[in-house]
Amino acid sequence: MLEEELSTIVLPTLSTMLFFIFTLYFFRYLIGEPHIHIRDVTKQHNWKSLRKETKAYYCSICENLLLNVDGLMCDCCGVYVDPSCVKIADKQLKCKVIRLNTNEPMKHHWVKGNLPLSTTCDVCNEECDMEPGLTDSWCCWCQRSVHEDCKPKLPEICDFGKFKLLIIPPSSLEVVNQRNAVRRRLQLRTVIPPEWPNWRPLIVVANKKSGNKDGGEILSLFRRLLNPAQVVDLSERDPVVALEWCRLIGKVKCIVLVAGGDGTIAWLLNAIHKLQLEPDPSVAIIPLGTGNDLSRVLGWGKEHDLYRDPAHILQEIQAAREVQLDRWTVTVKPYGGLGLRGSHQQFHMYNYLGIGVDAQVTLQFHRTRESRFYFYSSRLFNKLLYLCFGTQQVVERECKDLEKHIELYLDDVKMELPAIEGIVVSNIPSWGAGVNLWNSVRDEHGKQSFNDEKLEVVGLYSSFHMAQLQVGLSQPYRIGQAKSIKMKLLKSYAMQIDGEPWYQHPCEVNITYCNKASMLVNTLA
Repeated sequence: MLEEELSTIVLPTLSTMLFFIFTLYFFRYLIGEPHIHIRDVTKQHNWKSLRKETKAYYCSICENLLLNVDGLMCDCCGVYVDPSCVKIADKQLKCKVIRLNTNEPMKHHWVKGNLPLSTTCDVCNEECDMEPGLTDSWCCWCQRSVHEDCKPKLPEICDFGKFKLLIIPPSSLEVVNQRNAVRRRLQLRTVIPPEWPNWRPLIVVANKKSGNKDGGEILSLFRRLLNPAQVVDLSERDPVVALEWCRLIGKVKCIVLVAGGDGTIAWLLNAIHKLQLEPDPSVAIIPLGTGNDLSRVLGWGKEHDLYRDPAHILQEIQAAREVQLDRWTVTVKPYGGLGLRGSHQQFHMYNYLGIGVDAQVTLQFHRTRESRFYFYSSRLFNKLLYLCFGTQQVVERECKDLEKHIELYLDDVKMELPAIEGIVVSNIPSWGAGVNLWNSVRDEHGKQSFNDEKLEVVGLYSSFHMAQLQVGLSQPYRIGQAKSIKMKLLKSYAMQIDGEPWYQHPCEVNITYCNKASMLVNTLA
């Protein structure tokens, strides 16, 4: 009887339930999540450790000094607390409101004490926060500071300050509550643009684990200046989800500030192209990588200073000029064992493509960085490691006789190659952390531009030649400029696109113009 019930009732019931669950998740995967998760509303504040801070702060609840104590701060509203006061702070002190269900003007959100350094009162222009303890106040939306005696002289309504046109106000967000057994989450449904002329909202994206975890610090800094919902962590969200903001905002052209290296930037630009956003957002950069070649060209610098005031970055974004960057399609068609062509792969290129010695060094560096034994990470250490692999190639010469195993065609014209170990196809005037390959030589060829729908091709003689180029002691071998490029790789070599390397077997590589990406140039650099 028991066996009969098991076979006729229990097993069919379990199989039906499993099939139902599988079908449900399969359709969710196909359809995708229609809303953007904003924040778990059961968390009143977004706490982070104060261990890296050097300034003295006071607990907003007990008012004790937090210096040399494992204090916490909310990186959204700027409240500081002793660990023992966290629960009280969550109950008594409201965090920055990310959405409002009202059309009424928003009032200031005053936070008492712990003002930013060297702030002056917005009413009397005298310095604030001069006495110990919780003195004076500042608004976590407009960033205005004020003495307690001067506060009644300020308007009650907050105007969002000098970065108003970059902020998505809480009244513009329409959200839905998603509940489950553990927590409630807010999901963004629509964005209603405010009636502000020249409004260009900013979406900040970064991976908190990237750049020696500098990405996490950057996310925290911008939550203080903007609506925290505008700041997206790529370790938790796909770029497509981050860019969903741009689609929901509609016809207003957004700005996306991406913190990362060339690989992260290319990842984001690919997502923008894939979504075919109209209008496509303009992209600004905070450089967190090792090379940061695109950031250098566009004036955003070779590396980011974590002690720099993020307000200065927002000022640069407001003054930045929009430019168009050529996007190139790279099609790789492998050759089969019988000379037949297999399935092809397609990539997009923004900076440069390399085959041979420079890609080999990048591949070795990439493999080391991805290893479980790679414990220590810093820009200086990465550069030394890169130099080490370059020196290794001087001895091993794995890419020797590249010219005998590759056929290069520029605009369908076959090129004669000298004895080289590497070929670089460049879209921008920066390679290998700042080397201007093409423009370092003066001859009959024209200057390089990143929006002329032409590519520049140069040859590298060896790894030692690469080192000489880095310090300006040599010049590359100029091969030519072209609007379309074809390469037939007859032997396996390392290959890279925008710093993302792999080992490529014999194939045909075709590079053709695709379209343009919208970027911002820093005019205040």
